[in-house]
Amino acid sequence: MKWYLTYQHLFVFNNRIKVLQNTRQLLHLESQGSILELDPENGGSILGYRSETENGIFHWMRPAREKGLRGDILDLSCFPLFPFSSRIRDGLFRFMGEEYRLPLNFLPEKHTIHGHGWKTSWKVTESNASSASLLYVHQPNEWPWSYRAVQSFKLEGAKLEINLELQNTSESPMPAGFGLHPYFVRTPKARVIADCDCIWVNDEEVMPLRLEPLSTESNIREGLIPEAGFIDNTFTGWDRKVRIEWPEWNAEMLIKSEAPLDFLVVFAPLNEDFFCVEPVSNVTDAFNMMDRGQTGHGTRVLEAGESLTSRITFFPTFR
Repeated sequence: MKWYLTYQHLFVFNNRIKVLQNTRQLLHLESQGSILELDPENGGSILGYRSETENGIFHWMRPAREKGLRGDILDLSCFPLFPFSSRIRDGLFRFMGEEYRLPLNFLPEKHTIHGHGWKTSWKVTESNASSASLLYVHQPNEWPWSYRAVQSFKLEGAKLEINLELQNTSESPMPAGFGLHPYFVRTPKARVIADCDCIWVNDEEVMPLRLEPLSTESNIREGLIPEAGFIDNTFTGWDRKVRIEWPEWNAEMLIKSEAPLDFLVVFAPLNEDFFCVEPVSNVTDAFNMMDRGQTGHGTRVLEAGESLTSRITFFPTFR
């Protein structure tokens, strides 16, 4: 599938967006020929991130597909991960001597995944022509802590800056993590390059088994080819920079993250037109790893009123 589109294709996409605007509030940010479209009510998600040039339109993230425009967040461009990234085994974890059971939120999968932010509506708190801020306030339920989550978006030309904040608004310590889950256009030659040290090897349920040095097949330093085969792993020891290249289009994107986004998830399923490159602050099942006394899990414990913040910046360019 070709995502370096003509204006005719864009006309169809924009017409679908206009239909959505009749039913819910969408945000359209624009700067020097680049466009970011947000859907606050559907997981505070990104519908599209593209640059319009004389030669056509290049989608820096996979644009929302038909099911995504109807509400399926897995068919959008990007969604946030709050108050943790990835899976919690069986939806069960222990923290400070207490046991907590969370709803299974991605059936038929048997593990709880990605927290609340991607499954709820966000409130627009600020917006102008090229920037916006979204807010989600969580009230205690099976997750017994209240918290507030903020995403702030700023478009400067093709550059996109996203700031994340997670604040514990409850009166007791809260385990925490966050990140982003962007989808990118998959081409036969697309590759992902990052300076990482190790990879978490998973079991058949994509739960971590052991940390290993990079193998020949998964050496992200040399460049992973999403088209080459299935991958859904967490990489560690990276310098918080990752480069995505699309040789077919003479295009690339540098993604820079800040602490505590100390882990990088790469997800490339078989027989799909996308892959994901996710800067995150914790590994899979991090809360249980912390409870077992393991290290390197990335869990942060936020005291009452304490916040966790980070920034992710996307720098797309044509060669």
